[in-house]
Amino acid sequence: MSERQGGVRRNALAAAAVAVALVAAGCGGTGQAQAPQQREGPFLEVSGSPMAAPPYEFSTAGGEPWAFGDVADDRLTLLYFGYTSCPDVCPTTMADVDAALQRMGGSADDFDVVMVSTDPHRDTAKQLRGWLDSFNPEFTGVRGPIAEVVKAAEAYGIPVEEPKRTDGDYEVSHGQRLVVLNGDGAAVGFFDEGTSPEQLSRMLPDLAERWL
Repeated sequence: MSERQGGVRRNALAAAAVAVALVAAGCGGTGQAQAPQQREGPFLEVSGSPMAAPPYEFSTAGGEPWAFGDVADDRLTLLYFGYTSCPDVCPTTMADVDAALQRMGGSADDFDVVMVSTDPHRDTAKQLRGWLDSFNPEFTGVRGPIAEVVKAAEAYGIPVEEPKRTDGDYEVSHGQRLVVLNGDGAAVGFFDEGTSPEQLSRMLPDLAERWL
């Protein structure tokens, strides 16, 4: 199986598992997170308390320390778990987010964009920074130990797995949703994979009004 085929298969499994992960986040563990229950088009809002930021500390592609709980408190953060060698979904997601922000004009200043690598072994700091620059130099790339990346994604109800070699193929997974974080790094909602730039640009300003 090729990397692309493995990714498609793994993504399908992740899509099927995401509902289970979200419910688990709301019913177990710390009890702080609630399962998203309110949907508006492609946006799924967390009901009750936002899903708290996981405690892990990583580093940016520029070598600066970065933590989920230390995101800007005067902006919302659009968080994605992905990898630079992804053949389709990850680059499409970054391109769509950039296109949405371009459409929004000055209101785009209310948002930061962060991609946490799910393939930190191959996504060197240089590779990650160069890849994100091709979409938007303002996007932040983050790297951390893959075991902690997986746990951090799970804390937000996003199922990803550590890269694996199977029958000579290298399989990497990515998140199925774009996470919206408030100024505390807590998840307040999610955009479905494949949400268009038009939909994002229409809904993001409303989210900023609600949570900033």
